[in-house]
Amino acid sequence: MLAFLLLALSFAGNIQTVKSQFSGPVYIRSDGSIDPSTAPIQRVGDVYTLRETLVGNITVEKDNIVVDGAAFTIEGTAIGNAVTIGVDISFRNNVTIKNMQIRSFVNGIRLLNSSNNNLIGNNITENVDGIRIDNSTGNSIVGNNITANRHGTHPFQNNKFYNNNFVNSTDKDVYFDSLDHIDIWDNGHPSGGNYWSNYTGIDQKKGPSQSEAGSDGTGDTPFVINDGNIDHFPLIAPFHEQGQVQSSQDQTWWLIGLGSVVVLVIVIASVLLFRKRAKK
Repeated sequence: MLAFLLLALSFAGNIQTVKSQFSGPVYIRSDGSIDPSTAPIQRVGDVYTLRETLVGNITVEKDNIVVDGAAFTIEGTAIGNAVTIGVDISFRNNVTIKNMQIRSFVNGIRLLNSSNNNLIGNNITENVDGIRIDNSTGNSIVGNNITANRHGTHPFQNNKFYNNNFVNSTDKDVYFDSLDHIDIWDNGHPSGGNYWSNYTGIDQKKGPSQSEAGSDGTGDTPFVINDGNIDHFPLIAPFHEQGQVQSSQDQTWWLIGLGSVVVLVIVIASVLLFRKRAKK
């Protein structure tokens, strides 16, 4: 009996390491359908939720939807000269991409001719451009972990970035095509701006003007990207995105529940087998 229980628990504990066998491009079509229909995405109304790791990419062709990664990964192949895009929301409006792990693309997420979209709580790692924005304005980029990309973001103008973590970019955190492009890099006080791993400021003051005694989690001096782009309230410590934590907790509870069911089935089967043998 103990051996059965240990085997069941081991099985349950290793479920999360099983990767999806699905690979290839996925499209959310303008009519709301998922192409191919076998892709590991569940649709409930206007919310599309990733259910497994995807080796490939997602192209969104529909406005006014939410794509929830549920902490699963979209992974590309080796970065080369080919233009590869993890999540493409070109020519889109009012699309939210959240809670997604995106890695190994030329552009982790790309916006082209798009406006009023939201990128929230994603982990964007090891791409050429973590977030590439072309000819797109009015978009919000909030609470993302943007880590170990060549460029954390390759932005356009009139977009808003705050509470993101720009960590260990191999070239630049922000790469502009033009010095005339100006974006917003904080949400004022006390919400703050972004965390920059190469920020060297200190936190000994607080308040909207950073002139009062005491710390408040934001740097006393701005983080200057260039003359027109300034984070006035850079974060001293990385921002903690609650949405990502909740998504991971949801998966953990799901695994615990599944593991409990497996254990219960094995225990019942063992009891029935024991009774059958006892009758003999």
